[in-house]
Amino acid sequence: MDALLSELEETRSKAIAAEKEAADLKAIARSGQKSADELNFSESETRTRLIDSLLASAGWDVCAGLKSSAEVGKEIELDNQPTTSGIGYADYILWDDNGNPLAVIEAKKTAVDANRGRHQAKLYADSLEKKFGHRPVIFYTNGFDIWIWDDAQGYPPRRLFGFYSRDSLQHLANYQRLQKKPLDSIQVNEDIVNRLYQLEAIKRVAERFTQKHRRALIVQATGTGKTRVAIALTDLLIRAGWVKRVLFLCDRKELRKQAKNAFNDFLSEPTRILTSNVRSNASERVFLATYPAVQKVFQSFDPGFLTLS
Repeated sequence: MDALLSELEETRSKAIAAEKEAADLKAIARSGQKSADELNFSESETRTRLIDSLLASAGWDVCAGLKSSAEVGKEIELDNQPTTSGIGYADYILWDDNGNPLAVIEAKKTAVDANRGRHQAKLYADSLEKKFGHRPVIFYTNGFDIWIWDDAQGYPPRRLFGFYSRDSLQHLANYQRLQKKPLDSIQVNEDIVNRLYQLEAIKRVAERFTQKHRRALIVQATGTGKTRVAIALTDLLIRAGWVKRVLFLCDRKELRKQAKNAFNDFLSEPTRILTSNVRSNASERVFLATYPAVQKVFQSFDPGFLTLS
């Protein structure tokens, strides 16, 4: 009887495993078919099904089909293009409140490398700059890969995982481009840091950012003033107009509390501890959070919310 029961249980387990494997295979097939269908999207379908949705999720007012809104223009006619008629049509133009172009977006269908739209997007930006006296930020995408190119400031293209919100683009165009100062023209606040190695660390980071790099790493031992260096660097970048907001991450709530007290001691900028979603036009300049807290709310940030100029 025991042997029969064991054999029955083994047969049942194999049957369940086979059913599960069949269900998994069906799910994989459905997922694969969905991906294949998306890769077969035409350029028009890519815009309608993917890009419009991405813009809407970043807070832009997007109309259906080829209709334009006050914020998002579609199929906008531009001159000075390398065509027989000299006319071209920008897939998207993102406008500010005064009717100036904040950004131009060149769309390619999903099966095409987004980088194939880079040159065309530049030509559209050239035309818009000539017409409005203001160079828009360049985006090019195939609905999956999104690239931003702020060539007006000399930055190379970089990949994003979403579009900038209107607030972030307006800050970049109307504040960072026009008002930021050379980092070496701003003195580090020695009321915050005054040790030679701390000043040297901040100087090296400033030099790296000036060279158009977007990342820097400082390694400091315990007790050498890591938080103060972070505060002094934040102060420098804000006063120079290179950043609008800063995120200070901690791995424990106690460290977050200590950091908030330190920021309040040395900076007059409004601070906020992150515990819930954040609006794209939030007024706080310094955000403090633990890693778990950020994992819960990071999707409420658009890619330009905390971006270095």
